[in-house]
Amino acid sequence: MARGVERHCSVCRATLSRFNAGPQCGPCQRGDAVPRVERAFWSEPAVEAAIRAWDLGTVVRLFRQHTGLAQAAVARLVNIDQAEVSRLERGRKKIRDRRQLEQWSEALGVPSELLGPLPDVDRPSSTADSLGRHRTLAEGPGQFLLPAGRNLPPTVLPTLAGPVASLQGDTLWLTSSGEAEAWSRMPLRALLAVHHSRDGIQRHFVMDARGGVRDEAGSPFAIPVAYEFDDFTLGILWAAAGFDSAILGDDAALHGELDPPSQHSLGAGRQPITVDGLTDGSQMLVGSRACARFILDQRDELAGDPVFWTREQRGEEAATWLLFEHKHRYLELTAPARAHDGVGRAFCVPHPEVATSPMYERVLLFLAIALMESYGITTWVTDEVDLQQTEGFALVPGHRAAIATWVRAESAPQTALTAGARSLRAFADITAHARGHTVTAGTTPGERLAATSDYLGLDRAWLTHRCGQFAAVGTTRLARPRSHHLSLDALDRACGYVAAELRSETGASAGATR
Repeated sequence: MARGVERHCSVCRATLSRFNAGPQCGPCQRGDAVPRVERAFWSEPAVEAAIRAWDLGTVVRLFRQHTGLAQAAVARLVNIDQAEVSRLERGRKKIRDRRQLEQWSEALGVPSELLGPLPDVDRPSSTADSLGRHRTLAEGPGQFLLPAGRNLPPTVLPTLAGPVASLQGDTLWLTSSGEAEAWSRMPLRALLAVHHSRDGIQRHFVMDARGGVRDEAGSPFAIPVAYEFDDFTLGILWAAAGFDSAILGDDAALHGELDPPSQHSLGAGRQPITVDGLTDGSQMLVGSRACARFILDQRDELAGDPVFWTREQRGEEAATWLLFEHKHRYLELTAPARAHDGVGRAFCVPHPEVATSPMYERVLLFLAIALMESYGITTWVTDEVDLQQTEGFALVPGHRAAIATWVRAESAPQTALTAGARSLRAFADITAHARGHTVTAGTTPGERLAATSDYLGLDRAWLTHRCGQFAAVGTTRLARPRSHHLSLDALDRACGYVAAELRSETGASAGATR
């Protein structure tokens, strides 16, 4: 190297010594170096949220996706093996040591200004933190704001909260009063709640104000312990109340929108269904119903058991399987005659979507996937970002494909039938990739559900316990629908199935974590 003339590594831009004959430094040649990552990457919402939460598994996964580094290369940065990186990314390993947290952030080059205070890893997490945050309500009459989703608007629920009168087994009793009696006749959705201290933590338990069950004397209201106000309960309330209010607000308009004309095969004029003026929740109902009807109409043309590709990525979209009455009927009609015998449904859920989803939405997505498995439909989940814009379809390989897309459709649901060889090959390649690279692999439904809970960052024992509780008492007294387009049957089925299938995987028994 000539005196005074510096050469720089073509990858990391480090100054090359006179011993470097090539364009790269030694670490980059061996694949050990960290590529320089532009500042914009660290500012991406999913990345920043993971950094703020010190969720290193998510940070490492997103970092590798961005840089193209293999797990083995990342492992060498902190002197661990590749298997440890794999477990970290899948949520099966947690970094608890402060020194390791600092080592990881330095190795990856996380900008120091993004790093908040290191988590107090020496303090054990409370049950509330680790098993779904417990929500609280103000004493007396008030309101609880359910947050907005990507399509659902924020919803305000009137609430009446008071101390528990008594606890008998798995039931809490709220003493009846004139005010509580009046609330039980409220036509709008409202909540009755009691608070009770357990393990030194004040916890709230809620139910639909019109779902009250009285004792033999007809005085108090009974709230099941299952209805503890945590992320599981919040997810059910959030989806049920959000869709209920959206659909009821469009009741008159929907009367003429839910039976659209059948659409034609690919290449013919597609006549979009009118959705102008409807709320986003109602548009989801219209689009979902149109696509379900189209695929059912094509069963003779498909002439076989199809594999499905679905576009639902978040709990808000997936909750339509749990709540829309027509989707549950559609699932029953398309279920295979022999369980898990070739019929499958693929989901594309990139990890950034998981990282930015609140826990209550991840619970809903998990339950929707469990519902598929309960009908003998094998599920696959791919995290391949490039596939997330693929149209929804039902494919009989080498024969036909029914295209039906309503999730994240730009203006209106799109339906078509194709036998084109190029389209069939493309769809077959996509489903083969999802099946071969699923992040929720397992030979049994229980194994797949366990892997799904791990991928979504949900505690298996907690899920098993909560699903068992809801399976025992049902969800009607918590989230009774007002619209006839909604039903809780699919939700109840999913809870019962999870409780049964995950027990053997987690080693938990019903009520083990109560």
